[in-house]
Amino acid sequence: MTKTLQIANILALIVTVVMNYLSNTGIFNDNTMATVSAEYQNFFTPSGYAFSIWGIIYIGLAAFAIYQSKGLFNDKKAPELVGKIGWLFVISCIANCLWIIAWLYDYTGASVLIMTVLLASLLGIVIRTRMEMDLITMKKIAFEWWPFALYLGWITVALIANVAAYLTKIGWDGFGISANVWTIIMIGVAGFVQLFLTWNRNLREAAMVGAWGLAAVAVANWEAHKDIAFTAVAVVAVILISNGVHAYVNRGKHYLIQKNGTTMAK
Repeated sequence: MTKTLQIANILALIVTVVMNYLSNTGIFNDNTMATVSAEYQNFFTPSGYAFSIWGIIYIGLAAFAIYQSKGLFNDKKAPELVGKIGWLFVISCIANCLWIIAWLYDYTGASVLIMTVLLASLLGIVIRTRMEMDLITMKKIAFEWWPFALYLGWITVALIANVAAYLTKIGWDGFGISANVWTIIMIGVAGFVQLFLTWNRNLREAAMVGAWGLAAVAVANWEAHKDIAFTAVAVVAVILISNGVHAYVNRGKHYLIQKNGTTMAK
């Protein structure tokens, strides 16, 4: 079963990367990610540069895929991570691909549900691996935790943006509350999520990606909607300060090192 999971993880990532590439060629419904996003432009839509984070996320996931393949072609023991994650990574990749199809074919409501599944699968990985809750070696942190922490941070913000796009599509009136106010509320919710991830799961890396996304919301609204832009900047500042305080409070509890056959905290 372990080798099956290792192969499935690699193939699932390859398919996901290919699908993401094709999503920007217009091959699906003559749409691209950008054209659909522009159609449902709203105040929570981040500036375009924010999506470059996908490059870092996929580099991290590629590193994970290579790392978890240890023992696939020889007698070396596979990382315990493979069994802990099980099929959750494959599920996340399937959800990613299905989201692309739903988004490009204008099934915006379905795309929200699919992204929720993606978020749930990532949270499952966080829980199963006890991510950032135990002291492990820096190598394991880099290959087992960081790829998914970065991924999770982006999806927490992307899901809110996805919901905002759906509400824009159906012409939701916001119960009489202005779009500006709702956007400020959503920014606050996104900020709270990042603080929760930081202080309850030690996921500062996820919070940094969340801050990246919110900063892009500020940039997108800088000229026309100062109230939204300033709110986003303030929330980003709170996240960064929170990360700094959390890092200070947890100093000396970062990772394990091997020295002279002895394992110690660093």
